[in-house]
Amino acid sequence: MTTTRFAPSPTGHLHLGNIRSCFLNWLLAKSNKGKFILRFDDTDTERSEQVYIDGIKSDLEWLGMEYQESYFQSKRIERYNEEFDKLLRLKLVYLCFETSEELEIKKKLQSKSGKAPIYDRSALELTQLKIDELYNKGLQPYWRFKLSGDIVRWKDLIKGEVEVNLSSQSDPVLKRADGSFLYHFPSVVDDIDMGVTDIIRGEDHLTNTAIHIEIFKALESHVPKFGHNPLMLNDDGTKLSKRNFDSISIKTFREKNYLKESLLAYLHSIGLNHEIVFEDIQNNIFQNFDLSKISQNLPKLDIEKINYFQKIALRSMDLKNLLLKFKTLPNLNIIEAEWNLIKNNIDTLEDIELFIMIIRGEKNEAKASKEFGVIIKDIFSKVDSDLSFEDYISTITNYSKEISKKDIFMNTRLILTRNLNGPSVKELFNFFGIKALVEKANDS
Repeated sequence: MTTTRFAPSPTGHLHLGNIRSCFLNWLLAKSNKGKFILRFDDTDTERSEQVYIDGIKSDLEWLGMEYQESYFQSKRIERYNEEFDKLLRLKLVYLCFETSEELEIKKKLQSKSGKAPIYDRSALELTQLKIDELYNKGLQPYWRFKLSGDIVRWKDLIKGEVEVNLSSQSDPVLKRADGSFLYHFPSVVDDIDMGVTDIIRGEDHLTNTAIHIEIFKALESHVPKFGHNPLMLNDDGTKLSKRNFDSISIKTFREKNYLKESLLAYLHSIGLNHEIVFEDIQNNIFQNFDLSKISQNLPKLDIEKINYFQKIALRSMDLKNLLLKFKTLPNLNIIEAEWNLIKNNIDTLEDIELFIMIIRGEKNEAKASKEFGVIIKDIFSKVDSDLSFEDYISTITNYSKEISKKDIFMNTRLILTRNLNGPSVKELFNFFGIKALVEKANDS
C-alpha cells in the first residue's frame, strides 16, 4: 500500500511554500488509495509550540487533506535510542568533542587552503585514553554518522535519474551532546516504523535524501521512493523568506475568506505545463495524477492565479453552499434569483454585497434620460404578458430609428438599477421583466 507522510516542524504556520509538498504527498496517497500520515518534527522543544500544532491540524482539516495517522517525534525518543544502539554496534557512528567555535575555525582554515569545508574526521583518531581524558574534563560528545563517500543514485519520482556524491559532504551529526537527536535519524526511523513507501519533499533535500538512503541501508531497511519538487520563488524570482511567510500562510488566506477549492486548484496547477480547468480539478483531482509531469522549472508565487481560481470557485457555488460557507452573507437576505443574476460578475467575496446593492437600486450613480423613460411608458404601459429581451429591443428600434442600440442598453440599465455597472442588460431585463421596467420608468 502506498504510504506517504508530511512531517512539519511546529515552529510556524503552514504557508504556500511548505504546503505544496504536503499536497503532493496527500495527493499521491489518495490517488493510489493509500495512507497519508501527519508527523510532527517537534524535537526542537524551545521553538515548537502548541499553537502551531493546533494551527497545522486546523489548516489540513480545512483544506480537506485528511490523514489516517498522526505522530509526535518528541514521544518516540526511546525508540530512536534503540535504533541508535544498532549503529553503535555496527561502528557506523563515532563520537566527537569539538565545540562549534573549533569547527568554525577548521572551516575557515580549509577555505583558505582551498579545501572543501567538510568535517575532517579527526575524531576518528581519538585514542581511548584521550576520550577518557575529555570525559574527565566534563565534556560530553556528540555523534556523527560515518558516510561511505560513495555516489548515491536513485530514480527520482519527479526529477528522474539523480546522483549525489557523498565524498563532498560532512558526516552528519545524528545526536547532540545533550542526548537529543537532529533531523536525520528520527526521520529515517519513523519512515521505517510507519511503513512509508514514498517521500515527496523540496529539492533542497536532495543531499539529505542521499544521507538518509545510507542510514536506511545501515538499519537494514527497505528504501522508500523519493521525489523532489522544485522550490517556490517569490513573484520577482527571489527566494521565499521567513519575512513573508505570514502573508502567504494558509491562516491568512482563511482569514481573507478564500475558499479551499481555490488554494487546492492553485497547488494542483503549480509546475504543470498545460492549462488547468477548474472543474476538472474539482471533480477529478485524484485521477491521472502523475508526478513525472511536474516541470523542473522553479515555480513563482502567483497570487493572481489564486485570485482567478477564487473567482471561478465563487461563481460555481449555489446559494445554499455560499451561505453555509460565509456566515455574514445571510444578513443581506439574498434570494436564489438574485445570486443567479450576479454570480457571473463576482470576482471576490466583497463584490457580492456591491452587486446586490446595484440590482436592488441601493447604489445610484445616474439616471436614464427622460426622453427614453417617456418612450418606455408610451410603448409598453399596456403590455400585460412577458416580453423577450429580443422583442423588447426590436419594438423600440421599430418605434424610433433614431435610438441606437447602445442608447437602449445604457438607458435600460439605468432605469433598472440607476448604476452604470452590473450584470448584462439582458440578464437584468429577464430578472425584472417588462412590467417592473415600466414601473421604474414612471419613477425615474
